[in-house]
Amino acid sequence: MDEDNDDLGPVVTVDLRAVRIRMQECEGDLVLLVDDGDVEVEFGSGVGGTFEQAIFGAERLASTALAYAQALRGRRPNRPLKQVATHTT
Repeated sequence: MDEDNDDLGPVVTVDLRAVRIRMQECEGDLVLLVDDGDVEVEFGSGVGGTFEQAIFGAERLASTALAYAQALRGRRPNRPLKQVATHTT
């Protein structure tokens, strides 16, 4: 685990069983919205910094989410895979 992550703690919990994810324009900026019906989280590129920093952050989020999905696969009972996530825009 990264040392930078030592102080991370949950503020909200998003239920992945009910999650809806979409990209949309918001006031001229591209944002990623994650919603589970109770909580909505917006990921944006921020006002400061570079696009490269925002791209790197999005890639870290995506790779960690894929690693989390793989870890969940390892914990589930032996059942056939019902659904595979796909990207839609």
